[in-house]
Amino acid sequence: MLIDVHSHYMPKALARALEQRAGTPRILEREGKMLIEYGERSIAPLTPVFFEPGLILEQMDRAAIDHAVLSVSIPGVDWLEPEHAEEVAEAANEETAAIVARYPDRFSGLATVPLQAPERAVQVLRHAVALGMRGAMIYSNVAGAPLDEPSRRIFFDTASSLDVAILLHPTYPLCAPSMMAGGMIEMTGFLFDTTTAALRLVFDGLFERHPDFKFIVPHAGSLIPYFVGRIDHFGRMQRPGSTGAISGPASDHIRRLYVDTVCEWAPAMSLCCDFFGVDRVMHGTDHPFWPMALGRRLLDQVDLSPEDRAKIEHGNAARLFHIQLPARKGD
Repeated sequence: MLIDVHSHYMPKALARALEQRAGTPRILEREGKMLIEYGERSIAPLTPVFFEPGLILEQMDRAAIDHAVLSVSIPGVDWLEPEHAEEVAEAANEETAAIVARYPDRFSGLATVPLQAPERAVQVLRHAVALGMRGAMIYSNVAGAPLDEPSRRIFFDTASSLDVAILLHPTYPLCAPSMMAGGMIEMTGFLFDTTTAALRLVFDGLFERHPDFKFIVPHAGSLIPYFVGRIDHFGRMQRPGSTGAISGPASDHIRRLYVDTVCEWAPAMSLCCDFFGVDRVMHGTDHPFWPMALGRRLLDQVDLSPEDRAKIEHGNAARLFHIQLPARKGD
């Protein structure tokens, strides 16, 4: 059994909204091809697999993926006016719920929410969960604003009370102006943005308020696992202040994060298993931006017991997202 916790698609309602935008982020046509432009020097082809569940299923079958948790591709609705963003988010979540209802054994869904208007985001999340969504995906900044603004705490409070997972995902990064060389926006800028977004939420006391919060930082925890020692060092040397007002070492809070396997680097995956623990690592693909087969191929390169590999491939995701696994023959 293989579950993919990091698979994207583009709801038609969001595509229509982005096609109407004059500035970035937007969808445009160039030389007969549909493109999505996230910001300066960041653009990607918008192929049919973004829109068609049947095409996603074909790729899942080729990669031997049994179930995928679908999330709304960046940029979400964060750049729209609040009322319009709420309408588009509701329509997108209805579309996701319809896909899940059509293929309940193959898909679960995560909502998109208008975090630029936290009270609206709360209502959208509640409605989405009532539709069967397993949580929401949010982005590393909210149209350029940080996630840890105090007004947004109500959203995280609500997610905790509903006991649903929140997946963090990079969007056009705040550091983009310094990342214009080569492909550094996607290569490094995305990871810088998720790293700082996640740490700001940790230092703001997310796990102080909600110790069991289900918060997922993709791409193997972004950059966080590789400098946890430095984080704790400055927490000791410059306290109070450098790591907020949280109690105990920051690493104790950071270990409560969940991560996926999207990294294509076995040493990084081994570090994640050592630091976070195998129970907090889940298989992911970052479809359609990365080939689906890379996830399983990576696990083949990591020294895992059969029991630990089963946790990463499906057990942890089934527990976190409340996915009902099919009974095995003979059970």
